[in-house]
Amino acid sequence: MIKLDDRHSFDIEINGKNLRLVVYDNSVEKVCRKTTLKSLFEFIQSGENHLFKGRLQLFKNPNAIIIEVKGQMVGEIKAETLLNCLENDQQ
Repeated sequence: MIKLDDRHSFDIEINGKNLRLVVYDNSVEKVCRKTTLKSLFEFIQSGENHLFKGRLQLFKNPNAIIIEVKGQMVGEIKAETLLNCLENDQQ
């Protein structure tokens, strides 16, 4: 689990062959998004700067991946930190 700020944290959970990206607000699940490992890797490594529509969205800038919930930024993660989490989940 990755701490985003005082209230929010982010986790990647394995859900069968897919992943669940989950944002927690004070340890209570606030929003989640199911995706594939392949699409998340492609987003991180590509020139795309936006992934997903809806309540949970990811935006990429040169320094980090910004996590937005319901139109509000709740935190950011370095791309390499996210890649490390994904690689650990694969093992």
